[in-house]
Amino acid sequence: MLDAFTQVAPGVHRLGDRVVNFYLVETGDGLVMVDAGLPAHSGQLLDAVAWVGGRLRSVVLTHAHPDHTGLAERARDAGGASVWVHEGDAQILHDGPTSAMEHCPPERSLFSSLLRRPKVATTLMHLGYHGAFSGPRVRSYSTFTDGEVLHQVPGSPRVVSMPGHTPGSTALVFADRKVAFTGDALVTHDPTTGHGGPCVVGGMSTHDGARAVRSLERLRHLPEDTVLLPGHGEPVNGGVRSVLARARERGAR
Repeated sequence: MLDAFTQVAPGVHRLGDRVVNFYLVETGDGLVMVDAGLPAHSGQLLDAVAWVGGRLRSVVLTHAHPDHTGLAERARDAGGASVWVHEGDAQILHDGPTSAMEHCPPERSLFSSLLRRPKVATTLMHLGYHGAFSGPRVRSYSTFTDGEVLHQVPGSPRVVSMPGHTPGSTALVFADRKVAFTGDALVTHDPTTGHGGPCVVGGMSTHDGARAVRSLERLRHLPEDTVLLPGHGEPVNGGVRSVLARARERGAR
């Protein structure tokens, strides 16, 4: 795991481990968690909330894969936080951690992925050991749509729909912080292929790779100095156009 949560932008803290990122955002109206990591990250989250101070008010998900939803139900049930997800992924969230295989199956089968890249098994074991596939179903949540500004969420993030990885994959823009949380629509390390650098996630866990690459264009409007905060890999401090060009050039794998 990360040695400690780290500040990656003013009032924005990165949590997680070597495989998975999630984030805590400070606002004047409380704390917002963007994505929800793995169930085993609960102690790290509690430490971060205690250190930062304030109440966790909302959990906003970039998509509903289980490595991004692990603490959502705990934050809702035990802490009273509201949980938000794009309407395109609502059924996955409703049905629980393993239902993505039914609602948006990946382009490439697990068997063929393991044959091509046996080291992927290490990532799967890491996720399983940390509770990704056995976490609780989120029992109550709200949905949003493309272009919405979530005024009910502290900090009022703006939704940029980026379908492809999942139907409801989303980037969340906090304009006042000049940050965009890109989830798995744009990562800087692909845990399914081992690739380091800007890209979309490979076909082992992406529903429609070609669509995911096309969706990158939807981030071109961001100011060039926006900090991009991915679901996997290191943050990128600016250079948005170059980052998008590199990801498009790599394409879907």
